[in-house]
Amino acid sequence: MKIDGKAIAEQMLTDLAAKHIPATLAVISLSEDPASAEYIRQKQKAADRIGAKIIISDTLSDLDRFNSDPTIHGIIVQRPLPAGVGEYHVAAGKDVDGFEPHSPFDIPVAMAVWKLIESTGQMPKNFVVVGRGETAGAPIARYLEKRDCTTSIIHSKTPNPVSIMKQADCIISCVGKERAVTADAIKPGVILIGVGLWRDNEGKLRGDYNEEEIANIASYYTPTPGGVGPVNVACLMHNLVKAAEQKITAH
Repeated sequence: MKIDGKAIAEQMLTDLAAKHIPATLAVISLSEDPASAEYIRQKQKAADRIGAKIIISDTLSDLDRFNSDPTIHGIIVQRPLPAGVGEYHVAAGKDVDGFEPHSPFDIPVAMAVWKLIESTGQMPKNFVVVGRGETAGAPIARYLEKRDCTTSIIHSKTPNPVSIMKQADCIISCVGKERAVTADAIKPGVILIGVGLWRDNEGKLRGDYNEEEIANIASYYTPTPGGVGPVNVACLMHNLVKAAEQKITAH
């Protein structure tokens, strides 16, 4: 069965909008990557939906000002970053992306994956994360382990990846390549969550597995688009509102 990420995200945004918490998000975008630009557009739409404000900058030198500005509740330095960008520090209380070591916020994509799994009404015993990138695979695996989930990670050097995948009750694929997960690598009843994205020759977004091939094998799966993406953005907005609420409580 297809998991409707758009519906889950819409409910989350409705709930956040009902709180009427004024919040401002600063986004520093240093790349001209089309995927990053689209992701920022999605953030803008979600922010509009909950009554939040977004400020967009194209220079890292604005970061210190954003860190110290009390009217800004959340800050994102949009990834992936271009080569040559040095170290930078987002104030922990504003790190709504959750990438700082001591951030009080969970990384939105990991939260999104968990919400999608919860929506199935099932709780898998064995999880497999395919890919260990710093923006998806690695933080998702850490999040699962923090929740005491039995988690295996598959990467390009992992021997016998298919045999590992076949043992999984839930596979979270974060590769971004065609057919990273194939029908012969999954067992009946598995939950498939597709995080990785790539574009076909027509420029359409595709996921790590062919949905037609796996639809009758998996008990639940996320589509591309309309799966992880909308919930990821909604989870970011959740963190933003939480940051704003904490600021209000502190005063």
